[in-house]
Amino acid sequence: MSWSRRTLLALSLVLAGCGFQPLYGTTSSGSAMSEELALVDVGIIADREGQQLRSFLMERLNPSGEAVEPIYRLVVDLSEDRAAFAVQDDDTITRFNLNVTANFLLLDRATDDLLMQRRSTATASFNVLDDQFATLASERNARESALEAISDDIRTQLALYFQRQPG
Repeated sequence: MSWSRRTLLALSLVLAGCGFQPLYGTTSSGSAMSEELALVDVGIIADREGQQLRSFLMERLNPSGEAVEPIYRLVVDLSEDRAAFAVQDDDTITRFNLNVTANFLLLDRATDDLLMQRRSTATASFNVLDDQFATLASERNARESALEAISDDIRTQLALYFQRQPG
């Protein structure tokens, strides 16, 4: 047995002994995490950026796209701001940071009870170029990158919530 196999075996024994459980395995109730995440209905999110985020979330929460009867509702409020990041001596801005924040609630669809309230943020940078169209494209790509990061983070936060729920 090589040294790396011994290390892996020892690590797996230690993790098993401390109660480690894979996040995307099964929940405490015995259902697969993917099945639990698919039960979340993503509400309408305002503006074009909200539509993008909603699409990313729907892909991540129910990648198979199978129709299920949701029992949870996700409500997301999205905001963003830009901050100058690189400024030349003549006060010309050459780079911006785009900060995107999503405040979200997980509600029980039947009772509207609040189950979880969290925030997710992401920052992406883009260059200010001589060509205005290129600058807009750069900003759009930065925004899309930030929205994808937020959707991944929301999925992780939801998975952690479901994993910690008693069976």
